[in-house]
Amino acid sequence: MSMGSVNHILIETHGNVAVVNFQTEKLNVLSHTLRSDLYQAIEQLLADDHVKSIVLAGSAKVFSAGADIAEFSAGTHLNFPSLHDLIHQISDAQKPIVAAVSGTALGGGLELALACQHRVVHAKAQLALPEVHLGLLPGAAGTQLLPRYIGAALALDAILTAKPLKLATLTDSALIDVLTETDAKQAAVEFAQTLTTSTHIKHQNLELTEELQALLQAKRDALGNKPQHLVQHAILSAVEAALTLDFVAGFAKEQALFQELTSSDVSKSLRHAFFAEREAKHIPDLDVAIQAKAIERVAVIGAGTMGSGIAICFLQAGFPVTLIENQQAGLDRGLALIAKHFAGQVAKGRLTEEKATAIQANLATSLEYSALATVDLAVEAVFEDWDVKTSVLKHMDTHLPAHAVLASNTSTLDLNQLAAQTSRPESVVGLHFFSPAQIMPLLEIVRTDSTDQATLKTALEIGKRLKKTAVVAGVCDGFIGNRMLNAYLRIAGLLIDAGASPYQIDRALENWGMAMGPFRMCDMAGNDIDYMIRKHQLKLNPTKKFSGFADQLFELKRFGQKTQKGWYDYSQGNRRGDVDAEVIALIDAYRAEKGIQAQQFSDEEIVARCIYALANEGFRLLEEGIALRQSDIDVVYLAGYGFPRWRGGPMFYATEQGLNTMILNMQQFAQDPTTDASFWQVPALLAQSVA
Repeated sequence: MSMGSVNHILIETHGNVAVVNFQTEKLNVLSHTLRSDLYQAIEQLLADDHVKSIVLAGSAKVFSAGADIAEFSAGTHLNFPSLHDLIHQISDAQKPIVAAVSGTALGGGLELALACQHRVVHAKAQLALPEVHLGLLPGAAGTQLLPRYIGAALALDAILTAKPLKLATLTDSALIDVLTETDAKQAAVEFAQTLTTSTHIKHQNLELTEELQALLQAKRDALGNKPQHLVQHAILSAVEAALTLDFVAGFAKEQALFQELTSSDVSKSLRHAFFAEREAKHIPDLDVAIQAKAIERVAVIGAGTMGSGIAICFLQAGFPVTLIENQQAGLDRGLALIAKHFAGQVAKGRLTEEKATAIQANLATSLEYSALATVDLAVEAVFEDWDVKTSVLKHMDTHLPAHAVLASNTSTLDLNQLAAQTSRPESVVGLHFFSPAQIMPLLEIVRTDSTDQATLKTALEIGKRLKKTAVVAGVCDGFIGNRMLNAYLRIAGLLIDAGASPYQIDRALENWGMAMGPFRMCDMAGNDIDYMIRKHQLKLNPTKKFSGFADQLFELKRFGQKTQKGWYDYSQGNRRGDVDAEVIALIDAYRAEKGIQAQQFSDEEIVARCIYALANEGFRLLEEGIALRQSDIDVVYLAGYGFPRWRGGPMFYATEQGLNTMILNMQQFAQDPTTDASFWQVPALLAQSVA
């Protein structure tokens, strides 16, 4: 008999064992429909006298990827039958129920398996509770059951880190009845045929030993009371409940904690980040019928830090790569950087010696553009100079086959104009990597006015194969990320004129959650680079208002970490830099010369100015159509600029604070004569959003 064709539930019987096969298009996500179908099927089999035991089996690839997260926000996750109803139905069953787990069992999917009396697991299956990444805890008895199966210490580690369970080490635990290399469903049926009675581990009570009490306390102390650790504290409380209460009371405690987290800012932000990353892959005007081009062989032109990093990305993703330079010395430098990277991966145990050698065997080099003749995609990563870039692009255009894609890693030049220098502007796209390319997850895919759909699709496909977080942007100075960063740095600089110290500004933003304050970040990137960017911006807009102080640092050759001195002093070997009294004295002299009376700023006001500077520029990007969605801007900032994930991104944060609040703040900032009043004018799109 078969039921509920939507979710393809199929019931088959083998003697006295009934198998409930469930398989949906969507990774067996436990949507309301699938829960209803499972509940109904199990109810029917529990009432059937011929059936002595039941096997639950997903597909070979996935048991279940968990709850439908969208239902949490909508509140429909509690509609009958909720996952809780299913957990109770299964764990209270008078007949033994066996989960046949192969592929992935994540979150609610693993909790479904924990509710069963037994589990037959494929040796290569992946079992994990990743809820912490969404600012949640396992909410279908996971925090109560997993400690009973594998012990509280291991369970706590699994729930706090979201790492998959090491199955081979758990074969003696109650979690795994049979670990099989063969078909899990078949093994589960054979195992189910031997079962006669049904008891569930939830009726066993655990105890809070002194050792576990010490472990919980140590973890709490290590977390402290930072707002972003709300989730970890809730997980500790839930697991503690499993050790001190019976199952019914523990489950109720887990529920209360889950509800609290669902409505918290931290969880809302983390869930927003999760959906925003998913959404960024969807480009509204892309024709489904158009295919991406097949990319087999790749070339990178330019073997500097950036070019070498890009080459590493492609090599690690399994592409054969040709690195092209115009001088042997340049190639040798690039090859040394690449060899150093792979040696480091081996030393850290991330790659075996054999694997590293095999990957590097895929690397070829050339001093001639003729090496492009067999390449499907070429990325230029040469010096940011119009004449250099156009010359390289023209050579690429001449030597690449007709079907190939020309990608540019430019960050400041006009890609529309660059593309126009080639005979195939429709095949030109920006692939803007962030330094160091082999580490930073962000990739801005820049669509020019002429980029065709096949080329854009190819770029998106490349992003996926490189395991990058890819966001599509239009052409403008700095694209999404750097254009917003430039506004942020400019406003932070003007705050120094107004009376804040660079150290207070950095401290305020770092305490708020940014990975690095603006001035520490400039020291890392190099204040000479910043100087060039400012000059470039002034060329585009000569009336733009900057603090003049950063230019003084540049003139003193205080370029940052690379010269041991910048905004901070690095000469004592402190990687994060020491506060420098000399810089404070220079700033005081600078203000005196400008006749500026220093104001006092609270940390809150500093954060508001800098974060609203990001969001304000974000609204302009949306208005101009450079960014497709608010959430895409958040993705850029989370993946590329050290914005705290638990705050969701600059656009989400501003929206959650209330866009009205943002406008009132901006009107207030505009009153300060040291800032740039024109920057704080409210963009039309922001005004509309509020109206």
